[in-house]
Amino acid sequence: MADDLFTDRGDTYEIDPPDLGATVQRVLELSLAKRLSDQLHNPWTQETELQEVISKLIAAAHSRGLRTVRLTVTHKTGQKVSRDLDIEKIGKDRVLQ
Repeated sequence: MADDLFTDRGDTYEIDPPDLGATVQRVLELSLAKRLSDQLHNPWTQETELQEVISKLIAAAHSRGLRTVRLTVTHKTGQKVSRDLDIEKIGKDRVLQ
């Protein structure tokens, strides 16, 4: 999952293409919330929203012929780390990889 790219609360990130940023951000938020909920053994009640946002991301990417969306994290030290999120894999697994 993409959350291993982040090492500090001060890390920033960019999404390429930028116009998918809000959708990717929401998928990240919900995915991280789900993982935390599972770790704390709390019931997860937002699966429907997570799946709807994943579907929105996949549809937007497919309509533009994109196979990946790039997430670039800039650490407080200035170091940049990138990961390409595979749209087909997200669609198949229904989670971020």
